[in-house]
Formats: sequence, C-alpha cells, structure tokens
Amino acid sequence: MKIRIKGNSIRLRLTKTDIKNLTEIQSVEETTDLGNGIIFRYSLALNAETEHIYANFSDGKISVFLNQSAYDTLTATDEITVHHTAENGTSGGLFLLIEKDLKCLDTTFEDQSDMYENPKTHC
Repeated sequence: MKIRIKGNSIRLRLTKTDIKNLTEIQSVEETTDLGNGIIFRYSLALNAETEHIYANFSDGKISVFLNQSAYDTLTATDEITVHHTAENGTSGGLFLLIEKDLKCLDTTFEDQSDMYENPKTHC
C-alpha cells in the first residue's frame, strides 16, 4: 500500500496483495522506519458501522476506514476507486481516495508484478 498526502487529501493505492489481505483480515497496515525509533504508520480497515469513508490520526498513525459499501466495491468488483470527502472543519473537507494500484504505462524501475493491469492502452 502506498500513501500520498497533499493538503487536505489522502490517497491510498492498493496492490493485489493488499486487496487480498483486506478481503481476508479486513485491514492492511504499512510502516516506514524513519530511524531513531520513529515509525510512521498508516492503515486501511473496514468499519461496517460507519456510513462513509473517514480517517483519523492517533498515536502517530493515520488510519483510514472504509464503510461496507466501499469495502465491497474494492474487494468484490473490478471498480478501481472509492472516495469520499469527509468533514474536517475546513471549507473543502478532507478528500479520501482509495484505489487499486495500476501498472504504469511508461517506463519505470518500480516492481509492478503485484499491480493491477491498466485498462488504458496508452498515456
């Protein structure tokens, strides 16, 4: 799983393995060791009790939660993305985008073996 944060938006990109884990245990977590005992953590999990996708930050970890509908879309269909703008006290809210990670169409050095086929045939 990859994370991209810019302004009031959080984007998570999920590999095939991430979707498999999400299906089997209803959560995925990643960590980045920044050194000196500092670990950056982020996760995605199902919260069947919620109406919308939302996020929180606690104990140094960003957690994004899927409602049942978004979870079902990602794990049981060919749909690529789910999203929601969550209230956060700002005029635009917090935009949350969760998507399946697609193979690049151009040259890259990144291992793409666990990514989804890109439905586009050219850039």
